Amino acid sequence: ARATRSGSFRSAPPWHDRGTRRTMPVVSGIELSDADLAAFREVFDLVDKDKSGAIEMEEVEELTKLLGLDLTRDEVELLVREIDKDGNGEVDFEEFLLVMAGGERKGRCGKKDMLRSFRTFADKSLPHGLISTRALTDALVKYCAEDGGLTPARAKTLVDQLKADENGNIDYLDKVNALMPIG
Repeated sequence: ARATRSGSFRSAPPWHDRGTRRTMPVVSGIELSDADLAAFREVFDLVDKDKSGAIEMEEVEELTKLLGLDLTRDEVELLVREIDKDGNGEVDFEEFLLVMAGGERKGRCGKKDMLRSFRTFADKSLPHGLISTRALTDALVKYCAEDGGLTPARAKTLVDQLKADENGNIDYLDKVNALMPIG
């Protein structure tokens, strides 16, 4: 499959599948592997609480609150309208892919920046790629303090969603790779 100008998928030309090379979907000019698509699908399914196949306004609103973003209903509606290419008032998987895999990159941190941030806050005595739930909660509270930020309770709720191991540590490499499988 290939992405059209609107970002939807279309079949690749028949000559593209010759030989052993398999065609991968392209989103915003980036080829996605099966693993990339599966990772994005997993994130999409986590947000799509009612399993309707689309992320509705209420689900976006719930996600922004969980992330500590105190957006008004109007701001959430604007956010959904910016992502919602077909104008049906919800975000389907293809629209989600356009934002997550490609989309507008201005003001966003990349995968390397995200990993560097986790390494900064992680306890150096832990193996590479792990951060304690306490260290992550403390970092969220400290560095998300602007505009009301995250309360300790809200930060703990967010961190608890990440499912720590039996020692109370989170494999941040796994989480970042699931959310940002590309670059």
